[in-house]
Amino acid sequence: MKKKNSPLRVAFIHHHLRPGGVSKVIAQQIQSLGDMVSPLLVVGEPPSGVTPFPHVVVRGLAYDRDRKDREPPEVIAANLEGTVYSHFEGRADILHFHNPTLGKNSDLLRVIQVLVEKRYRMLLQIHDFAEDGRPMNYSPEPYPADSHYAVINTRDYELLLKAGLRPEGLHRIPNSVVPLRCSEEEQKVRDIVLYPVRAIRRKNIGEAVFLSLFLTGGMRVGVTLEPTGRLDCRSYDDWRCYVRENSLPVSFRLGIEHRFEDILARAGCMITTSIKEGFGYCFLEPWTCGRMLFGRGISDICLDFEKSGIQLGHLYRRIDIPLRFFDLERFITKWKRCYEERLTRYGLPVDKYVMEDCIGSMLKGGTVDFSLLSEDLQREVVSNVLEQKSEFDKMLDVNPFLMQFSSFKGGRELIESNRKKVEQQYSLIKCRETLLTAYNQVMERDVSHVINKKIVLEEFNAPQKNHLLLCEAAYG
Repeated sequence: MKKKNSPLRVAFIHHHLRPGGVSKVIAQQIQSLGDMVSPLLVVGEPPSGVTPFPHVVVRGLAYDRDRKDREPPEVIAANLEGTVYSHFEGRADILHFHNPTLGKNSDLLRVIQVLVEKRYRMLLQIHDFAEDGRPMNYSPEPYPADSHYAVINTRDYELLLKAGLRPEGLHRIPNSVVPLRCSEEEQKVRDIVLYPVRAIRRKNIGEAVFLSLFLTGGMRVGVTLEPTGRLDCRSYDDWRCYVRENSLPVSFRLGIEHRFEDILARAGCMITTSIKEGFGYCFLEPWTCGRMLFGRGISDICLDFEKSGIQLGHLYRRIDIPLRFFDLERFITKWKRCYEERLTRYGLPVDKYVMEDCIGSMLKGGTVDFSLLSEDLQREVVSNVLEQKSEFDKMLDVNPFLMQFSSFKGGRELIESNRKKVEQQYSLIKCRETLLTAYNQVMERDVSHVINKKIVLEEFNAPQKNHLLLCEAAYG
């Protein structure tokens, strides 16, 4: 039995402890809580390295692709329950599941339901949605009812309220941000516009290449890491080849060939051109090392940061491309095919009228946003701007903010103000306060609610969210 005023016994449950991503978030949560909790990590596979926190392995929690023995959900639940009970010498106060609804383990929802029926106190934290571009993971199986849920941003919070969750059982728990550190060696030359990402398709590498056209003074765009997925690698290789053939001021593999701290020291500023983020570290981390951030803002992600006092109004939300700069008929054909395929894979009906209305809205005004184009169409645009001075001038007329990429004189006051806000609002201390508030509510309040999955599915698959860079069929 738990002693009065003793630390909360919390089991943090995830598929694995592989570096980065959700594993990083869990480690930061445990670190932030300090002696307020007695933590136990429960994962589906042994960690590859040393972890500073106690952990146990329940193999039934691993990804389906890594599971050899397919035990029934009741057995997995019993193994989890017994392992946690043995560690704490009693029940955990809270079972904190991370990404339990993503569908990487097809038995996990039923495992959780078994534990719900045994009246465990649980917090189900969603970082990513199977409904959001992951049809292979999605199943119509209902999500656990009458449990506390957590999300990492207001967009997802409002979506789950709309889908049926009650405010007293839904918690927003933003990630914390660890400040970036430059190399201590002084760098007199800052000649890199740094894009510190793994170059997967949704990071919109073509737009970073496009921005390089407007650089002056020997500046170069620098991309740090290579992708690993099959289609991401094809896209990446095509961009590297295009950059090389056209002698564009873009460098790749910087994070592989150099220490990140050294590259960061050479960065005059940082950019982001990503079209899709979960939390949005790219909008916060640059300020922590005294670097200005330029590039594309994502409205529903940046809103949280701006409410926290972080100034991101200088980021653009679209780059207008006149329709004559690319093959419009091919764009429309690709867009329709991808949207129909996406809905079909989720079992949603295709409404031709809705689809035509969306296309009309996208093309209204005689332009389309650069990020909506597939890689081949993006290269058409870049080539047109490269080959004709009049087209270069036209692009600046339509998008005058592009001039900022030729002079990286970000205001020191803005950088310092944003740095302070990030370190205040997204610190480990703030994370601890938010987590403890959520845990107290989990302990004290029973909830009665359920998620309507159809609403979640329709929201994430609205036609306005159909990007060719997220569609396999659009490649080439």
